[in-house]
Amino acid sequence: MKKKLTMELVKSLMDESYTLVWTDCRDNLDGNRDLLQECLDKRSPEPLWDKTEEWYGDSEWEAAKGIMEKLKEKCILFHDFDEEEVESFFEEHDDEIRSEIYARDDSDVLTELIKHTDDIPVRVEMLSDYDCINSNWFESQGGYRYEESYFGDMVDALKLNPARVKKMLVEKGYTAHGRFPDRKSRYGKEQVSYEHFYQELINSCCGANLLTYIGKVSLKDLYDIGFSFKEVIIPKGNYCGIFSFIYGGGSLFGMELQQDVKLELKPKGRYGFLFRLDNEKSETECSIQHVYGACDSFFGETLKIVS
Repeated sequence: MKKKLTMELVKSLMDESYTLVWTDCRDNLDGNRDLLQECLDKRSPEPLWDKTEEWYGDSEWEAAKGIMEKLKEKCILFHDFDEEEVESFFEEHDDEIRSEIYARDDSDVLTELIKHTDDIPVRVEMLSDYDCINSNWFESQGGYRYEESYFGDMVDALKLNPARVKKMLVEKGYTAHGRFPDRKSRYGKEQVSYEHFYQELINSCCGANLLTYIGKVSLKDLYDIGFSFKEVIIPKGNYCGIFSFIYGGGSLFGMELQQDVKLELKPKGRYGFLFRLDNEKSETECSIQHVYGACDSFFGETLKIVS
């Protein structure tokens, strides 16, 4: 009795595993920050999955096709099946055979791409009901105010004592209006020095600035957490400054953090922080790298993300 060609037989001829797609150590996601920002905006890795499928889907398909041709040869040469019968069987069961081959695929393209991707420069910008802080020249025309101002929210975010900030400004010849409460409980808890804050303030030369913390983030950490997280911890020794992603200017980025700083990304009351990849190729906003001509080392150490 003639032996019948079955899926069980075809499966028995398959290798235990196949590597359908190979990646080079130079293959990475360094040039795809728009795609990674989309993942952050959607709080999901799905855009990355879709793009990886788009990039490598044809290669997988061709590799599977080659494996199927070899399986056909085995059926004909070693099991004496008729060539026409084999072709007919493989055509009829094409999807099932491909699915089995894909199930045995041990290649992990995305893991390799992520592994070869450098840590990514990021900005964490402070949002406020009071929009922004303008250049020192503009702000100083009417004098600095602590209450109901972005300037005041910035002082609070940096855990500076408003009364000491006012004293410093007045001593330097600037006008300060209104109430600047004496919050002595902040002594020793300041994120930056008062002198660094003053230098950052007076060197601000652009409109629509935001208080901006900088660092780098591991793509593996972002992916492992599903691009969805609530807090970041900027390490001591990194810097923050005043920057406008709208106009492409700001100040010195000279405020060195005196301690690790935890920032809550989910808005709480009128405060909130926005996490952005610093994308020098962006067509919709200015990046620190483009404006300052900064290399990755300018952004300091890698920050920690907290789910």
